[in-house]
Amino acid sequence: MIKRCRLTPTDFRSWSRERGQVPRSTPTPEWVLARRRQIGDQIRSARLQANLTQEQVAHAIPMDRASYNRIEQGHSSAGVDTLILIAHVIGVPLADLVR
Repeated sequence: MIKRCRLTPTDFRSWSRERGQVPRSTPTPEWVLARRRQIGDQIRSARLQANLTQEQVAHAIPMDRASYNRIEQGHSSAGVDTLILIAHVIGVPLADLVR
């Protein structure tokens, strides 16, 4: 019989407050973090070339500006769907953002 681990909302809030993130089983490798920052730089560059603000892109996705900023800074990973939406709003092919 498999036992299920249930986190209560209180457990999750305390973990988030103490650690600032959801628990991971293994740490993210440094090369992945570096690549995430590089993709964020490419997103920022494309957004600036399109003369868009973070607020405009975030509103069009929709996403709050702080979450969008974390993607550009490389502090947060973006899912494929989010990257597709960002590329569409900025007006560039997805490949240009992850190249």
